[in-house]
Amino acid sequence: MAHHHDAAFEDEQSLAERIVRAAIRAYRLHPFDSVDAEVVAEVAGIEVTTVERLFPTWDALLLVTYDRWTQLRGTRRRNPPTCTIEHVRMTLAEDVADPGLVRVLAGAITIAAADTGFAELFRKRFEEYAEQLSSGLERDVESGSERLAIPAYQAATQLLAVYEGMQIQMLVRPHIDVLVEFDRAVRTLRQGWREREVRAWDLDEVVLTS
Repeated sequence: MAHHHDAAFEDEQSLAERIVRAAIRAYRLHPFDSVDAEVVAEVAGIEVTTVERLFPTWDALLLVTYDRWTQLRGTRRRNPPTCTIEHVRMTLAEDVADPGLVRVLAGAITIAAADTGFAELFRKRFEEYAEQLSSGLERDVESGSERLAIPAYQAATQLLAVYEGMQIQMLVRPHIDVLVEFDRAVRTLRQGWREREVRAWDLDEVVLTS
C-alpha cells in the first residue's frame, strides 16, 4: 500500500513538473495576459482539469513557475561572474535572450503590489534578491573589487533599480541596447558610491570657521 502511495506521489510530482515546464514555454510563446490554465494544458498536452487540480489557483502556478525559471538563470554560464555588478549584467544579458521571463517578472510586480494572499510571497522574492545583491556587494568590498562610501544595502537598492529599469526598457523600448545603457548607468552609480556625502552641518562649520 505504501509503495502504491509513493508511486502515486511521484507521478503527481512528475505531472506538476511537466505543468511548470509547460508554463515556462507558454510564457515564452505568448504575451503575459494571454497565458491561462487552458494554454498551459495545451502546451503540456494534458487536460485543463489536471492543471486546475494540481494548481487550484493561478497565482500558485505563477509563483512556482517564477521560482523555477529564476533558478534556471545562470545555469549555462561558462564562467562565473567576478563581482556583483558583473553578475547582474550577466543576468540582464540572459533576460535579453529570454524576454518571456521578464514579462513574468513584470507581472509579478503587479501581484506583489496588490492586496492579495500571494502578494507577500512575491514581495518576499524581491526582498530576498535585494539582500543577495547587498551581501554580494559586501563581499566585493572585502575583496577589494568595489569601494562603497554608503551602506551596501543602499547601493544594492540603486543597482536593483537600474537593473529592473533596464528590464522595463527592454520590453517597451526594444530598439534600445539595454546592456550598453546598463554599463553607462553603472559607471555613474560607482562614482556616486565612492563619494562621501557632505552633511549640512559640515557646510555650516565651513562657513563659521572661514
